Amino acid sequence: MRTVKDIEEILAGFAPFDMQMSFDNSGFCIGDESAAVTGIMLCEDVTPSVVDEAVAKGCNLIISHHPVIFCGIKTLCSAKDRMRYAVVSKMIKRGIAQISMHTNVDICAGGTNDTLAGMLGVNVASGEGEALRIGALDKPTTLEKFAAKVRDILSDETVRYVGAPGREIRKVAVSTGAGGRESELIYRLQDEGVDVLVTAEVKHNVALEARYAGVAIVETTHYSSERCIVDIIGAALDKHNIDYHKSETEENPYRRA
Repeated sequence: MRTVKDIEEILAGFAPFDMQMSFDNSGFCIGDESAAVTGIMLCEDVTPSVVDEAVAKGCNLIISHHPVIFCGIKTLCSAKDRMRYAVVSKMIKRGIAQISMHTNVDICAGGTNDTLAGMLGVNVASGEGEALRIGALDKPTTLEKFAAKVRDILSDETVRYVGAPGREIRKVAVSTGAGGRESELIYRLQDEGVDVLVTAEVKHNVALEARYAGVAIVETTHYSSERCIVDIIGAALDKHNIDYHKSETEENPYRRA
């Protein structure tokens, strides 16, 4: 029977952990690496409901996109860290380990950015080695139609956009997760002739900068932009004939008004 460490090494073969960004905490995070794996649960975020689901399905390893413990912490108590305490304490009590596949999978070939670009029909030409992909569509379209395509493909009714509805879209940049936080990216994309950026968590000032720069934005939710992670990790495990469960309880926290 494979151990948690064995699974971690298999995952590292697909997306090496040394590819992760400096702020990240991808890799083994919680539990006993030497424990024999009885079942695997795949998810984007480890929430209390996902841990309960793992227990119910006999899984003692959760592989998630986002780390449960992201950075150094000084406390882990119910008064200050309510959800994280609920998750970590329950995992430890139940003997459940956790591995995160975060920015290493955003960056690697075949990871979240390559996958989302492919889903949207973007022929990737650059961005390898970054949490970004840039390429062209086979046929130009309007911003309004492209935004609707993103909405439909990701099944995300909260999708919105910055820019003129009838603007022609040819060259597309994709940055899954929180790619909308820095205006520097907008000006880089302007210099590279990118028509639209597909991303999430767009800050107000970045939206204003994008409108000024003439770079359209299609904003989805963080969850929707990276939900493909479950299928990506599943495919990596399939190559080694490893069984797993995909979480059926986690969902996008956002709703359309």
